[in-house]
Amino acid sequence: MKDATSAVLLTVVVISWGLSWYAMGLQLGEVPPLVSVSYRFLLAAILLIGYLVITRRLRSIPLKHHGKVFALGFCIFSMNYYCFYVSAEFLPSGLLSVIFATAAIMGAFNQRLFFGVALSARVLIGAVSGVVGLLFLSWETIAAVGVAKVGVVLVLPFVGTYLFSLGNIFSAQLSQNHDLPSVVAYGMVYGTIICVALCLVLGLQFSIPSDPVYLGSLAYLAVIATALGFVTYLSLVNREGPARAAYATVLFPIVAMLVSTWLEGFQWTGLAFLGFALALGGTMLVFSKPKTA
Repeated sequence: MKDATSAVLLTVVVISWGLSWYAMGLQLGEVPPLVSVSYRFLLAAILLIGYLVITRRLRSIPLKHHGKVFALGFCIFSMNYYCFYVSAEFLPSGLLSVIFATAAIMGAFNQRLFFGVALSARVLIGAVSGVVGLLFLSWETIAAVGVAKVGVVLVLPFVGTYLFSLGNIFSAQLSQNHDLPSVVAYGMVYGTIICVALCLVLGLQFSIPSDPVYLGSLAYLAVIATALGFVTYLSLVNREGPARAAYATVLFPIVAMLVSTWLEGFQWTGLAFLGFALALGGTMLVFSKPKTA
């Protein structure tokens, strides 16, 4: 990592997003997934824009760059989460978080594919170690669900993860010339518009249940996991690059699994502990500075 600031940013992202997977599961039931995603980003956009306006930090973005902002909204602030919300109706939150961890490898692959950036051995080895470790950590969960049983539903979170990795590229490009919090705010607006438009096309009803569990999880997801979490994460992308920053997605599933242990009764085994060690070892490798002569 470059400095202590990056370490703090990484910690905030890992904790806020690690807790968000359990909170996302609390959103399921009465409200259609796409409607819940719409509420989440609408509330987050209002809060973030309101804060930027009050503090006089909201900056305009030239119209010629709004195509990338729209792409950012599509990839990170709407469709990727819709994929996960739909999958969450069939798959446990721990398994979803493990799948999302592949964003680290996808980010490095995108850098190579679109920009010809050589793949760092440390990033590749560390990311693979982290993903393998997380697979070990969640192996009992995967075995309990059964790949054959969930079928095509497994494809959706991988699609959502790849959209997220593409969105990292747009955010990195936009942040080079524009204020990052403003980029995130406009991206959330576009993401909300996309979700609401699809809800209208599909004839989905906008209803907010009075269930305090739903409202509490919505508040956490919008304020902490989305408004705060994404500004922090994209700041990390700007400082460390998409491939290295995306490794945060290898770390927060550990938090998600610990939450699952506490609230969902996840059972630790020797394989799970081995996975935990591999994931932490991969983190140290990716974020350690290479030795110079």
